[in-house]
Amino acid sequence: MGMTSGDDTPKRASTPGAALLWLSTALLATSIAAQIVYPLVEGTGRDRATVVVVLASAAAMIAHSAARLGALRTVGVFAATAGVGWTAEILGTATSFPFGAYEYATGRIGPSVLDVPIVIGLAWTAGGYCMWWISSLVTSNPALRIPLATVGMVGWDLYLDPQMVSAGLWTWDDRDSGLPGVDQIPLTNYAGWAGVAALMFILLATLDREPVDTTPPAPITPVGWFCWTWLGSALAFLVFLDDPDLPPAVPYGLIVMGVLGVPAGSALWQRTRNRSRDTL
Repeated sequence: MGMTSGDDTPKRASTPGAALLWLSTALLATSIAAQIVYPLVEGTGRDRATVVVVLASAAAMIAHSAARLGALRTVGVFAATAGVGWTAEILGTATSFPFGAYEYATGRIGPSVLDVPIVIGLAWTAGGYCMWWISSLVTSNPALRIPLATVGMVGWDLYLDPQMVSAGLWTWDDRDSGLPGVDQIPLTNYAGWAGVAALMFILLATLDREPVDTTPPAPITPVGWFCWTWLGSALAFLVFLDDPDLPPAVPYGLIVMGVLGVPAGSALWQRTRNRSRDTL
């Protein structure tokens, strides 16, 4: 179940908090719209769409966090996600640890610092905050929640890396030691993602102890982003993105994200039914 503090009733958002929640919903819609545009354009159009997707997704999660946790703790959430993720990427491109040897394309998705595009750190915020919120639907025990959210992050990367490698946004030195059908991405990448994500969620466990609120519009942003990524990516890979390298990644993304998505969806459905029953 979700996390509690004092009583078991999630705190209702104040008027500024409610406005931030609606803002996060609008930003989520912007991100989804950019993802719909992505397969309809080519070249620099796709790069620009990618930047919009990341910026809007990260801003949506930041707004959602600010509504729940306030400005100060949201700064901590941002540091624990973008800060940790971007630092790991800088370390990774410089030393090949913890992901393996890889490099980013230059001048494609905005300015870079130390060979890592700034927007990459924001992608860690988008995914990290979402997985952390979704995992709270399943359990409030950090010993279980941290690995569950970590699995969700690795599942997301099973979609993300094949698409971005196919788009040429980054390349791996080792291109033949990955999963069957997705051998262009080494297994070390997923091990690195698991380690970085686990560290991120250990930090988030100290910052975010608020109960989740499943009354609209509170869950729209994290639930919408998760479902769109989990199920929408599979559809895009199979139908809308004409790239033979992408369909083999679909079973991996569906199954691994499903380790978090299935129990979270069941818990959310049960909460919704209980809330409806209580109002009768």
